[in-house]
Amino acid sequence: MDANASEPPPRPLWQTVRRRASAVDVLLLAVVPVALLGVYALPTATREAFVFRYASPTARTAAASPFVHFERTHLLFNVVGYALIAGTTYVLSVASDRRREFLIVFASLLVASPPLLSYLNLAVVRRGVAFGFSGVVMVYYGTLPLALAAYAQSRLDLGDVTSGAPLLFFSGLFFVTVQTLRAVLANPVTVAVDGVPAPVTWVLAATLAELLVLLVLVVALYALGIADGNPSARTRLRAAIDRPGYAELAAGALLLFLAVPFATFPSDPVSGTRVFNLYVHVVGYALGFIASYLYHHLQRAPYPVA
Repeated sequence: MDANASEPPPRPLWQTVRRRASAVDVLLLAVVPVALLGVYALPTATREAFVFRYASPTARTAAASPFVHFERTHLLFNVVGYALIAGTTYVLSVASDRRREFLIVFASLLVASPPLLSYLNLAVVRRGVAFGFSGVVMVYYGTLPLALAAYAQSRLDLGDVTSGAPLLFFSGLFFVTVQTLRAVLANPVTVAVDGVPAPVTWVLAATLAELLVLLVLVVALYALGIADGNPSARTRLRAAIDRPGYAELAAGALLLFLAVPFATFPSDPVSGTRVFNLYVHVVGYALGFIASYLYHHLQRAPYPVA
């Protein structure tokens, strides 16, 4: 008799998620859109007082400004982006038995990332103000590579988190860099040198082009390493496709992961009176990945025996 014949069929995806999820989790995820809508309902003058100003930064505005929006389309863009990214990451985490890890990382980033991103804006000397939740959305987008890699390993038996998560992260960074390069070429960049504007477009373009070459090499190395470590990858992939629901979730999450850079890094970052803060989007993406990846490995590291 075939040894696999006695193995029970995998539980349907919706049953797995329903059994492991909690109504409290949904309430926690709903905190963000409720807060964004609540702040949006405040008088305009109150919201303006919460805007983070580069010339006069304060701890209060650093923490509050990411929740401030003045246009309905701006608010809707960030709420929908957050719902798609955080919701998908949550389902992946629950399905791969990482619910507690997700909740800890989610709550920690929600508390830490708004003020941190605001102050990191000061690293680039410029005039103006910052507001909007897109930077924090990109922080949660940075947690998606780990969630997707862990799900692929635990539910589809494809790859491993140690190499799969960095492969996805650097692949996402590649598309981010491509979009940033397009934005730089389409919108000439100047900086003030002793009060005189100096063009730096081609310097930035050359730097981004070199980064693209480096990212191609990094992604190729990770991909080759995964392929060498999984000689039966094709067999496992076929088996994964035969698991109804599980493969579709992975495919949908992967499509979302690949689509986000094209929405958050437009070739023309100027939209009406708003300018997409590409810098804080990149920083947020990197921050989210580093935080989730480090926590994932630290909590699984064996404790030293005295």
